[in-house]
Amino acid sequence: MHESVRPADRPRGARALRALLTDPVLPVAALGVAVVAAVLHAPVLTWAVTGGLAGYSLSGSV
Repeated sequence: MHESVRPADRPRGARALRALLTDPVLPVAALGVAVVAAVLHAPVLTWAVTGGLAGYSLSGSV
């Protein structure tokens, strides 16, 4: 006779929490949203970085 094979149990407790926290879906989604936001605000970000670098160089920190 064949023994019945049980399907793999889903992780519970700390294992389930660790699996959710280490799943790469959330960081990838967050980076995707950040890229879209950066593309939409590229001119503003460009001037902000340029202004920051100019201020840094004019302050005598260089």
